[in-house]
Amino acid sequence: MSGSDGGFANARVSNLRAAEMAEYLDARLNMANYDETTFARSLLLVSELHGMSHIARECGHSSEVMRRQLSGNRPLYLDSVLGAMRALGIRLRIEVG
Repeated sequence: MSGSDGGFANARVSNLRAAEMAEYLDARLNMANYDETTFARSLLLVSELHGMSHIARECGHSSEVMRRQLSGNRPLYLDSVLGAMRALGIRLRIEVG
């Protein structure tokens, strides 16, 4: 396998992971009685699985700060949500229901 093939394979794995994370979060958002705290914890789980240090660095915070913000024990700020999602390679989208 050449170097360019390896890059393509890595991109496919990354895209697959991003698709799985997006599907997980989307399914959680569409659950009955789903709230901010539960979403924050879902995003925390996905961030931990992806690598909290990477997510925190991309958001300009320490890992501890990101964990506190996504723990569900504090208000969830949109900039934290969007920053974490951008670092995960996924987007938040608004649709007509």
